[in-house]
Amino acid sequence: MTEQILQIAAVSTSQMALVFFKHITVRTVVAKQIAKSMFFTFAIQASWLISSAIGIKAYLDGNYVVVAAYLLGGVVGAWLNFKIKV
Repeated sequence: MTEQILQIAAVSTSQMALVFFKHITVRTVVAKQIAKSMFFTFAIQASWLISSAIGIKAYLDGNYVVVAAYLLGGVVGAWLNFKIKV
């Protein structure tokens, strides 16, 4: 049970970060902020690696609660882009 809670927390947080950082990176590229764009690209790659590893393993194991957290984390990340002004 504790392991599943940790997986849910990790996958939802990393998926939120992934979607959030994608949108931030687009903004920094348009503004031609090279250093920030490089930093956010690294953040995208790290969060993608974490969320994908956990999400794919959960899907293959039939752990659909974690898969649902993965999907909802992405939706919350998109919502945050509209609420947080960067």
